[in-house]
Amino acid sequence: MTSIRSRAPKATSLAARAVMLAIPSRNTTPEVSLRRVLHRLGLRYRIDTRPETSIRCTADIVFRRKRVCIFVDGCFWHGCPYHFSAPKSNTLWWAEKIADNRRRDRRQTLLLRAAEWQVLRFWEHEIVKSLDRCVDRIRATL
Repeated sequence: MTSIRSRAPKATSLAARAVMLAIPSRNTTPEVSLRRVLHRLGLRYRIDTRPETSIRCTADIVFRRKRVCIFVDGCFWHGCPYHFSAPKSNTLWWAEKIADNRRRDRRQTLLLRAAEWQVLRFWEHEIVKSLDRCVDRIRATL
């Protein structure tokens, strides 16, 4: 059996490795806050699922019947123009990683829209600072 090698550089320290391993990829605080409000409003949805089986993409919240999918983009991992600051070590690798994430996000959005899905993307800071505005936008789309 062959092992898959990550292109990620080794962590600069055990502490850095522990921090990176502890970061959740789903059920983040902004995602859960948004889902709680949507559920309280009587809206039902799927979480962490593929909107379209033919597209390799997992959305955070999916309303299948309405063909609406929502992504909650973390300010660090998706390169928020306001809050992203590159780590001090392995800067070239991180610049490439964030650029790849942005390209993937754009490609997935285009593919989903071509498949007649409505795609909403929120930065985590948008949900934290103005949850009501995000919910209003979702309700208007639905």
